[in-house]
Amino acid sequence: MTGFDSIQVRFKHTKHWPSPFANTRQVPFVESYLTVLKSVIDDIQTEYFWFFADFMDLKTVDIDYIPEQHEKDQIHVWYNTHPLGGTNKEGNVFLIPTAALKKQIKDLKFLRDFKDINYHAHSNLFQNLVHKIGFKLKDPYDAYTNTPPHYYKWLYNLNIDKKQIPNFFPSFWEDVKLYTWGKTNDIMLVPHKDNIKQFYDFDRIVHYDLDYPSKSMDIVFLSYDEPNADENWEKLKGKYPRAKRVHGVQGRTLAYITAASMSETDYFFAVFPTIDIDDSFDFTFQPDRLKEPCHYIFHCKNPVNGLEYGHRAVILYNKKLCFDTVKPGLDYTLSQAHTVVPTLCGTSNFNVTPEISWRVAFREVLKLCAMKQTVESRHRLKKWCELGKGQYALLVQRGALDAVDYYEKNKHDENALRLSYELDWLKQKFNSIS
Repeated sequence: MTGFDSIQVRFKHTKHWPSPFANTRQVPFVESYLTVLKSVIDDIQTEYFWFFADFMDLKTVDIDYIPEQHEKDQIHVWYNTHPLGGTNKEGNVFLIPTAALKKQIKDLKFLRDFKDINYHAHSNLFQNLVHKIGFKLKDPYDAYTNTPPHYYKWLYNLNIDKKQIPNFFPSFWEDVKLYTWGKTNDIMLVPHKDNIKQFYDFDRIVHYDLDYPSKSMDIVFLSYDEPNADENWEKLKGKYPRAKRVHGVQGRTLAYITAASMSETDYFFAVFPTIDIDDSFDFTFQPDRLKEPCHYIFHCKNPVNGLEYGHRAVILYNKKLCFDTVKPGLDYTLSQAHTVVPTLCGTSNFNVTPEISWRVAFREVLKLCAMKQTVESRHRLKKWCELGKGQYALLVQRGALDAVDYYEKNKHDENALRLSYELDWLKQKFNSIS
């Protein structure tokens, strides 16, 4: 056995293998191997030194290896090629020439920038396997946080074949990072990190192309008393046979929960009966796996006032968040985390009856009044309160102005504002002003 110094790099949250060397110094992993080497190089006393990760079992490595004369200034690195271990040429077992590294180390940005590196493929080099954990689309982060910590974890969508996971092992030659594969990021290699809320909280993310199928989200049509509901339902069903319908459920919250219960996918597209869906909108959108679970709100055109934003638009709902929304605020969707997708889904022809025209305007304007005021919200409020065009435009304006008046009288009474959430109360309110 050689008498070279040896450094074992200790990682958190992994099985530690004993060093085969008698004179081993253990140091914690920090940032990258180069960072660790900079902290220990001045203490090395031998011509060469071994440098290796504690998740490596060195029993199959020739620890008596002596470089040939023409190899004396090379960094020698051994890397695994066994398919079960995950291949990465930037391995985790090194024999390093001390003088050559001292000469170059101040000028190195990455370890791979060293002038001469000799890569040794090893078909039987054992390294701790990275755990593979399947996640449900409703909350990928749950699979990450509610399983035992590990220095890295494979996360994969349970809707895809686990065999799609590539033969890959992370590199510690540079800063630790999150790796993702495929258009929808249904395969991720995630390092351990405390106190994050979503995968975008990692400082570095590297993406690789990979082809695999993505499961389409369910489509649920929610209707109550709209006169054009049956026509629009048949139109939607004809184009998307997977669409389902919830009809006549009393109470908005119950209607959304019923739709969530009906969906067989972790997200579902909610389509409302007043929407005339654009032919270009094809329901292929996928939720962002790296983002915290949320609802996705598309844009819709208002034919009366010309506004285009999330009002009455298609919404991609997260099932889990729907079930968690027991007591929403003035707006069901906005009561949970949400994001806007500026893609036009169609036109909301809500002005089909006097009552519906009034109540849709009343509901929306009341919400606009109650929310934090911005340039955008004030513009929308102004447009709603102006006389628009088309059928029942006057009643739309009346509903908007009635909402402004109602808000000013009840803005400090949350219960009074919440009454607008119920269709029966809106009907009584409309009848009282008709």
